[in-house]
Amino acid sequence: MNVKRMATAVLSVALLGTAAACGDSTKDTASSPGASAGSAASTPPAVTLKGMLFGDAPKDMAAVLTEFEARTKNTLNTKLDIQWNPINDHKQKVKLMMAAGESADFVFDAEFANLKELVPQGAYAQLDKYFNNDAYPGLKKAFTPEFIEANKRYDNHLYTIPFTQYFYDIDVIYIRKDLREKFGLSPIKSYEDLQKYYDTVLEKEKGVTPLALGGSRGFYKIFGGMNPENNTVRPVGIAGVNFFVQLSDDLKTVKDVVAFGDADSEYGKLPAPYNTLRTAHPDHDKYAEWSKYLEKDVLSQKDAKAYFMSGKAASYEGTISSFAADRKKLQDTNSAADLEFFVYNANVRDMKTKAISTNYKSNNSVAIPANSKNIDRTMKFFDWLFSERANHDLFEYGIEGKHWQAVGNNQVKLLDESKNYTFPGYEMTWNPNMIRINESLDDTAKKYLEYSAKADTYYSPPLAKFTFDNTNVKSEFANINSKFTPFLQMLKVGQYKDWTADAVKMNGELKALGLDKVRAELKKQVQDYLDKGGK
Repeated sequence: MNVKRMATAVLSVALLGTAAACGDSTKDTASSPGASAGSAASTPPAVTLKGMLFGDAPKDMAAVLTEFEARTKNTLNTKLDIQWNPINDHKQKVKLMMAAGESADFVFDAEFANLKELVPQGAYAQLDKYFNNDAYPGLKKAFTPEFIEANKRYDNHLYTIPFTQYFYDIDVIYIRKDLREKFGLSPIKSYEDLQKYYDTVLEKEKGVTPLALGGSRGFYKIFGGMNPENNTVRPVGIAGVNFFVQLSDDLKTVKDVVAFGDADSEYGKLPAPYNTLRTAHPDHDKYAEWSKYLEKDVLSQKDAKAYFMSGKAASYEGTISSFAADRKKLQDTNSAADLEFFVYNANVRDMKTKAISTNYKSNNSVAIPANSKNIDRTMKFFDWLFSERANHDLFEYGIEGKHWQAVGNNQVKLLDESKNYTFPGYEMTWNPNMIRINESLDDTAKKYLEYSAKADTYYSPPLAKFTFDNTNVKSEFANINSKFTPFLQMLKVGQYKDWTADAVKMNGELKALGLDKVRAELKKQVQDYLDKGGK
């Protein structure tokens, strides 16, 4: 993949003002690949496309959809009916819908949701033909061949519309700046500073939780990368379980595969500090130590950001792209409050080159169910969405003049009514060619966003592009995932104080469900990947 070309294109956009199952065309009688919606000889029959996204529908979503329908009545002649699922229910709802054979036209899905399971089952349509196709100029312009290639599955086909703004949205802890200043603390530049802030909150701000976390993911990226990276020891996650794949020095042969909770005799085959369970996963000790900074009932917390915004917490985990919107939302609730951020990773914090590993794949995407009767019409909608900035901005920012206004070519000012339209762009609209930076961002945030667009910020480590195919271990995968997920949730919020003993016990239970069969399949697939020239 031509990574340099792709990343340079993204950087060009950023520096202009940003910081920030083949589709069966016979199912569509009104449209076919090759006829652009805007140039159709006649208006196609009316259609309503059913979508499934997660989160809360923006308050003014209906007004945006009405505006969309008015703009496209004589071209697309399309309406959208979007079902918004609670974030913790979306994955299961999509899975149940597919199992029941119910129809939908587009659904949010991702590696962390159902893609790994549903794609091999043939649940989603192949979308290759809609990209790099002159009949879909919007998609062709917005999605480079390199980006599409990077997001193809193990069978070299594309099953999603991938969404991203940068190759990585920098992880941060959002902090109440006004509280930090109230306590007389200096700006937070290290984990030690952060812990001092949390200890002070516990002592002096009664009734306020130091750190708000979502119960389903816990300490998401905090303390990530504590061990130095080793090219010959590569992590691969399967059904929630972390495996370490040890490669030979020339990176051409799989030597060993160690699963989370294996005996130390197995970890002993790996080089230090991966040679014991505890030293291989030092973050879990920190989770147990820092659990005192969380809500007592953190496992039931479904919306950590809302909890923070309500004034009940002094910080929460997020990504830098949402800084401007989140700061405004906080101040709409409490005019005396202010927001700042701490970047987890020290190398990223210092804006070093080759600091962020990536496989150049999108973390978020929409898939088109193979049983949809409107595959072509759905892709015509997305072609329209990305064909012009005005179309894209309608969905990402709302109605211009009501929710937002343009500043220059690539900046945006959020108006007072924007609080009624906060759309999760990562679910449907993100694209590197259509980024707008919030004009209210401070210089620090702008510098980090520009940094995140630079080609030399990223690197692709061994096996970064490897994707595990669970076809040969479907039942084992499902059983392990079902058993391990509740354990992982507890582990990620620091509820296991003697976590190594609990991990070893869980490992034994997973072996009874087929862990070693999955291990063998992983070893085989990685070796096949390497033998075929994969890196």
